[in-house]
Amino acid sequence: MVGGHRISIARFDEIQEEAALAASGGDGTVRKELLRLVKIYNYVPPHAEQEYRDALFAEYLARKGRGTGHGGKGPQGKESGGKGPEGEGPGRNG
Repeated sequence: MVGGHRISIARFDEIQEEAALAASGGDGTVRKELLRLVKIYNYVPPHAEQEYRDALFAEYLARKGRGTGHGGKGPQGKESGGKGPEGEGPGRNG
């Protein structure tokens, strides 16, 4: 969730895989890489970048089995076709 809204991220499965390559640089590097990659395919309002970064990383950890699940923090749901989480907001798939 970002700003209290469930969001959709286009190509999140691919983004997650590519960001995982940055894992050797630590969590901070992964957070930055997730946001950088998401911004290629999705609009991220500048004032919400930190919220997106936190939510993306929470979802990344949940999918990697290191997190506590969605817990209301990360993008939720999964759409087939590698498009990633679905919901409402910028970048909505559908």
